[in-house]
Amino acid sequence: MSVSLELLNPRGEIEVPPLYIPSPRLSGLEGKKIGLYSNGKQGVDNFFTAIEELLKQRYPDITTKRLTGAFEIRDEEVDEFISDIDAFIYAIGD
Repeated sequence: MSVSLELLNPRGEIEVPPLYIPSPRLSGLEGKKIGLYSNGKQGVDNFFTAIEELLKQRYPDITTKRLTGAFEIRDEEVDEFISDIDAFIYAIGD
């Protein structure tokens, strides 16, 4: 009597993630518009207010734009948010 065994690799196949190349670094923040995005956790408004104050002290002509949303943020909201900003700060908390 013979027995046939099949050997399996438990690691499986690993998909290579797509290559992501970040945007070029800004030369400075003077006159730029900075997006402030958060997941809406408690206290983030105070944090963003402090960030805005610090940025405006250092760069008086900087402007900010806020967006709060969870993981379910719609593509249309993202497109509108990024349409006129030069950079963004992302804040999450738990």
